[in-house]
Amino acid sequence: MDTLADRLKHRRKQLRLSQAAVARAVSKLRGRTFSQQAYAALESGDSQTSSEIAAIAEVLQAPLAWLRDGKGAPPQTPAAESAVDADIGREQDQSAIWEVDVRAGAGGGGVPAMALVVADGNGNTYAAEGIRDQWIIPASIVREMLHAAPKHIRVFEVIGDSMEPRLHEGDRVFIDVRYRVPSPEGIFALWDGLGVVIKRVQVVRGSEPLKLRIISANEQYEPYEATVEEVNIIGRYAGRFTVN
Repeated sequence: MDTLADRLKHRRKQLRLSQAAVARAVSKLRGRTFSQQAYAALESGDSQTSSEIAAIAEVLQAPLAWLRDGKGAPPQTPAAESAVDADIGREQDQSAIWEVDVRAGAGGGGVPAMALVVADGNGNTYAAEGIRDQWIIPASIVREMLHAAPKHIRVFEVIGDSMEPRLHEGDRVFIDVRYRVPSPEGIFALWDGLGVVIKRVQVVRGSEPLKLRIISANEQYEPYEATVEEVNIIGRYAGRFTVN
């Protein structure tokens, strides 16, 4: 890793962050705007330095001398534990499924960015309160119905009507965080740059850079496209709890 661009990309991918997530975190840390485009220019080598390099090093949890100059030991590979679990400061009951305290927007834009302040290891952000509750479901049911262990599942509340009739406002969706690649296409929880939403996601074949088509079930909402760097997929839909 001879260049700043190489080190930035290597460390970002180690932490499983998107370029957009790094830029947002730097902006919040500095209290001023730092755009994804500015960060991308550093990572591509189009820019060789930035006044925000110290903040970028802090966000990437990397020594400044190593990141900027290639000097000293590289940062350690992050632990496998999700940072959202660590940030909350409590251990998860291995038989419990956590409900994340942020409503997954199935309507016009999800949850505003400023409301999301707890980061996890996948580059996603959640409400500061962290975990709303724990769902206790027999492990045999989780395995048979969701094809997962409780530690692989997070629960999100749906808001809005853009996924009707497939999903309804107030539904709780079970999201398997092991599956973050939309191939095959399906329903995913994702950060789309504006908020956390539940949508059907397709890969736009042949697009350069690679894009995703983000689709609502409700035909009143138009599909839209975003590059893979502009969104963070949290996980794939595994099931739901509904009262409708």
